[in-house]
Amino acid sequence: CFRQNCDFLTDADWHSSIGRAVLRCRVLGGASAEFQWACSSRREKGRLTMGKEQRCNPRFECSGAAGVQIERDADPSPARIVNLSLDGCLIALQKPLSLSQDTIVELTFTINDQPFRVWGRVRAIRSDTTVGFHFPLLCERVRTRIASLIEQLIDDLLSKDTLTCAEEQRRYPRIACNCTAGIRMAAGEAFVPASVVNLSAGGCLMILEDPQRLPRGRTVELAFQINRLPFRVHGQVKTIRSETRVGFQFSHMDEHLQRRLEGQVEALIRNLVKRYQESTIAC
Repeated sequence: CFRQNCDFLTDADWHSSIGRAVLRCRVLGGASAEFQWACSSRREKGRLTMGKEQRCNPRFECSGAAGVQIERDADPSPARIVNLSLDGCLIALQKPLSLSQDTIVELTFTINDQPFRVWGRVRAIRSDTTVGFHFPLLCERVRTRIASLIEQLIDDLLSKDTLTCAEEQRRYPRIACNCTAGIRMAAGEAFVPASVVNLSAGGCLMILEDPQRLPRGRTVELAFQINRLPFRVHGQVKTIRSETRVGFQFSHMDEHLQRRLEGQVEALIRNLVKRYQESTIAC
């Protein structure tokens, strides 16, 4: 909840520590208000945690310019938003930032020509450039705007129309997910540990644990699981967003494997929409 998105705020300061984060706001008329919330690194049900994540609200893939501002007078670090939910998002930074668990930052992002400015609290550090944030304080107006945007993302997901972004054009809609994966450069080599950030019947976006130099167009072997079902496919490098964040297009799949993968992705989409509907009812 920021000056730009909340009518009563005229100024704001924040700081965080291991045990507690504090947001102090000066409101109209000179009065002040202070908001505090506990910052625990322990796993909490329904919240993002390091490593594996648990959350109340499902996230939906999106794409847009973003910025991360650590200090109040500093310029925002350029980034892109990868996925979004009612209470958080995943951000891909252009360059690594010194961020630790529970650090409070200012996030700006634009999706479908809609700008947002919110507080972000670091909850999951997937790599030195990929960070998951929780929105600790949202005014009702901003939350409503995010909910409306997510409804648009759901419509795009269910329509299965061609999705277009700056880096790639694809036939299949991609769904935000987080599953264990691996990538093998050549036969006989060990798999490099990775995780799948989003998935479709035609490709996926992976975050590698260790940086790899992968030229565009190279074909590698990918392994991942969906609903405990293992898949092993060939993937061609299509987008290189960083040395640890790579987009693949699946290739050389027979008809049986293609239908099997499409069925699992459709099940993920149905489950994601169901979870979102349940979360809005609960709220």
